[in-house]
Amino acid sequence: MKLYGYLLKQEIYQIIYVQDVFSQYEDFLAAVTKAFDPKVLFLTVIPIVAGLSTTLYSKLLLSVLLTEYANTLVKWILAEDRPFWWLNETKEFSSLNRPKIYQNELTCEPSPGNPSGHLMTSTTYLFVIFSVLEEYVGKYGRFPRISLRIAYYSTLFFISISRMYFGCHFLHQCIFGIILGIVMSKVCLSHRLEKYIAKQSGKRRIAFVGFICLIALGLYWTQKLLGIDPQWAVKMAFKWCEDPFYLKPTTTLVFSAIRLTGSLFALAVVGPILKAKPLNMKLSIPMVLAMMAFEWIALDYTPRNYGVVVYFSSSFLLYFLFTYAYLRWVPALAGQEIRVSRSDRNKSKSN
Repeated sequence: MKLYGYLLKQEIYQIIYVQDVFSQYEDFLAAVTKAFDPKVLFLTVIPIVAGLSTTLYSKLLLSVLLTEYANTLVKWILAEDRPFWWLNETKEFSSLNRPKIYQNELTCEPSPGNPSGHLMTSTTYLFVIFSVLEEYVGKYGRFPRISLRIAYYSTLFFISISRMYFGCHFLHQCIFGIILGIVMSKVCLSHRLEKYIAKQSGKRRIAFVGFICLIALGLYWTQKLLGIDPQWAVKMAFKWCEDPFYLKPTTTLVFSAIRLTGSLFALAVVGPILKAKPLNMKLSIPMVLAMMAFEWIALDYTPRNYGVVVYFSSSFLLYFLFTYAYLRWVPALAGQEIRVSRSDRNKSKSN
């Protein structure tokens, strides 16, 4: 434990160094950390993909949901501090030499710190997108592929810097998030996994999601039985955040589990889509944008004054309905029939 405390102490100095060096780029780093927030990705960037390609959206959705769920479970298991409260709780510093790190509204996240959700989710999301782009530009030679990989790792670097700059994560939490994100990307992009899930019946897929939920509930109640408060991170964030109004319930692990479970159930009902009609983007893009706007409004007006059960149930239902709509309604209403030419028909008849 002494070695662990010593390492975290050195990482605090790394955060202070990052805050000093990158202070003039704070607006840029704030934009980066906001843009790659898992919730923002899930409610903006990923739905736009649903307006471009149903199969790509299905692949991306499967990868991101499983990755985010894995992140939630690992966070609960490791139960590791975030820098902005560890610094104030640790005995590695005395009252005389305890440094102070900069924090603002982006700092105060009420969930455990390891692994970084921003980096784990972004690694998977970008891996899927860049894999598709790399396959497309591969015919133009090595330079475009190398450029894409440089862009990929550069983006992960700036996300890491932004998370350290705002005191959200230690360096090792960022690195661990990237490693787990790459592992989950490899697993989720496996065609065998996607085909295997697609072949299962709807009941089996729903049962699988139910099993994942039982694991999360098991972790929650196991901590309770061991005398550990599963919401300890929320209390630590309230204790050491400079302004309690910075804290948002949507960044807690419980809400993340509710959000992910609703979308996972929708994916289980529809199933991974391996083949789909090409979309009429003049119709699909406006449709998706309108649905995104309506989803943001619906989530913003989710009832919060009628207890936790009503709030979580409403959130679960909204995430289920909109994920289902992106998977089912968009291709149903904006899918294009594939026209076959006469020559192709004659060839098929002759064969």
